[in-house]
Amino acid sequence: MHHHIAFLLFVSAPCLLTAQEQHQHGTKDTTIYIQEVLVQNRQGVSSSYQREQRASKQLSTDKILDHVPEVQMIRRGNYAWEPTIRSLNSGQINVTIDGMHIFGACTDKMDPVSSYIEPTNLAQLSVNVGADGANYGGGIGGGIDFKLTGATPGAPHQLQRMLGTGYESNGNAVQTLAALQYSTPKFALQGNGIFRKSGAYQAANRVEIPYSQFQKWNAALSAAYQISRSHTLRADYLVDRGRDIGYPALTMDVAYADADITSLTHHYHREDGLISHVKTKLYYNHIDHAMDDTKRPAEQVAMHMDMPGKSWTAGFYSELASHLEKHRFQGRLSGYVNRLTADMTMYPDGGTPMFMYTIPNAQRIFLATDLSHSWHLHPDWTIESNTTWSLIQSDLYNQSGKDQLSGIINGPTDRSNMLWNIRSGAHWRPTSQWQFKIQVGRTSRAATLQEYYGFYIYDRLDGFDYLGNNQLHDENAWQVDFGAVYDDAWIRAEANAFRYGFSDYIVGRMVSDYQTMTIGANGVKQYTNIPSASLYGGELSLRFRLHKNLTLHSANACTVGKDDEGYALPLIAPFRSMNSLHLTVAGINGSLETEYNAAQNRVSETRYGETGTPASTLFHIGARRTFSLQNKVFTASLRVENLFDQHYYRHLDIMKVARPGRNFITQITMVL
Repeated sequence: MHHHIAFLLFVSAPCLLTAQEQHQHGTKDTTIYIQEVLVQNRQGVSSSYQREQRASKQLSTDKILDHVPEVQMIRRGNYAWEPTIRSLNSGQINVTIDGMHIFGACTDKMDPVSSYIEPTNLAQLSVNVGADGANYGGGIGGGIDFKLTGATPGAPHQLQRMLGTGYESNGNAVQTLAALQYSTPKFALQGNGIFRKSGAYQAANRVEIPYSQFQKWNAALSAAYQISRSHTLRADYLVDRGRDIGYPALTMDVAYADADITSLTHHYHREDGLISHVKTKLYYNHIDHAMDDTKRPAEQVAMHMDMPGKSWTAGFYSELASHLEKHRFQGRLSGYVNRLTADMTMYPDGGTPMFMYTIPNAQRIFLATDLSHSWHLHPDWTIESNTTWSLIQSDLYNQSGKDQLSGIINGPTDRSNMLWNIRSGAHWRPTSQWQFKIQVGRTSRAATLQEYYGFYIYDRLDGFDYLGNNQLHDENAWQVDFGAVYDDAWIRAEANAFRYGFSDYIVGRMVSDYQTMTIGANGVKQYTNIPSASLYGGELSLRFRLHKNLTLHSANACTVGKDDEGYALPLIAPFRSMNSLHLTVAGINGSLETEYNAAQNRVSETRYGETGTPASTLFHIGARRTFSLQNKVFTASLRVENLFDQHYYRHLDIMKVARPGRNFITQITMVL
């Protein structure tokens, strides 16, 4: 009976979710352990209600995120994809590294935070949906937190080492990684690093996609000292260096993208006592980024430009947890200062160079407090609540930036915001197989520094120059999630539905009072608030054990977005279905996967500049085996992606640049 139900759910999922859907767990978390990395998908109702999966340290961060059903990736090339959650992006979600706020320096979003982190740096990756305390200061659409691996005193083995290498046929891509940890009862030191390099990849039928090459290296060093049984002090430094990065969907490439991320953490932990956990972190990070058009043919460059950007952030957070019988309390105080500047120097033929800021020396000061409470009211009932209060001060920190924006800002340039988010949810488990959950939340966000102070930032999606608006109102939303889970030894089926109702939604609208700055731009838009917008959808996932060695997985997700006049919002991912069959024979783990991306014809070309996207169906196969040899543990894998060399692109791919055709991937990792 259960077998028949699971099969029907699997084959009918695309029909049930026809328009669009997305895999999510209404109020929980996706946690990916990076090993071999934990990705945690959290939607907040209960810590016992989480989806967990594991990912190889040899995968790119982009590919790991792309396999989380709640996440859709905006792709501008073969490097540095931009993550979204339920098609909410940019300032609507929080992306942090070990709780540290970091902000990219590129006005064209070539350097999302995820581009500066590698799986070799990570212990786990958490994707949170909704107004939850795990978001480190709120966020309308949830958050992604990359939790760093670190030195651990008293580890089981005094010396641990790992080496690995991999090769991809499409683009002749290679990567080499290494990690080392030395541990004593009181002190530990850990280091890791990776080098990646890829040439231009080929789409189907061996059609080369120019300007899709990249290379980078990344390294991290961590030192920890066990002050006492309950107190640990840890220092971390992470460096990421990207060079010669091509962006086929954009008019410029990247000469370099550099990040330096440092932190000092004190951790107090004990099993007994009212306060079980206190963690305090001080951090600083610096991002240095420069766009580059010198590798493009002269006929493609109307005017040579230099476009550097810099961002630095200094901050802290201190969080504690307390247990009291059936109650669990958590609190956090956090804050940061971020300074962001970007400029452009244009070199007309035979003319004098022209300089202007695109982000004119903007600064944000942020202070927030998060409070969470979990009450195990009954063995079958858990009630959770969370609230976040934050104060935000935004301004231009020198006179030259204020002078440049004097033409579009009348009066003071500073903005002050006081925001609050609140969430309440319940989790009910009437039987050992069934779980139900509901969550209601109210969220808000301030506009980003780009939305307040951006100056002629060109958007490749619709071909308009964008101006900031420091008079923007806060964007607000009410969110409702409902989910149900059935789980036994053979079947796990999970369905979720959600809806966001926005007020003062921030979009760009055309203005006729300004002339374009970018050659060939369609016009000028300025960020403004519209009265309302809505986002709704659902997710359906399935795990079905056909046999003790044979498992079927299916994850389906869909989102629909509309503005106040019924026009489709831009960059909304269509229905997606990911299905995989996993077989274990003689120690070899084999997989056959299908990936279906529905057509997206719900677009508003005249209002938001989007065009439709056709459907695509892909097939992937792979095999992996772990074995021991001379006290060393080896993991070897072989995978073929896009097996039938399908020509395709997805709706969130800017400028519809074709994705890679058939790709053979081989990897081997050794732990000793």
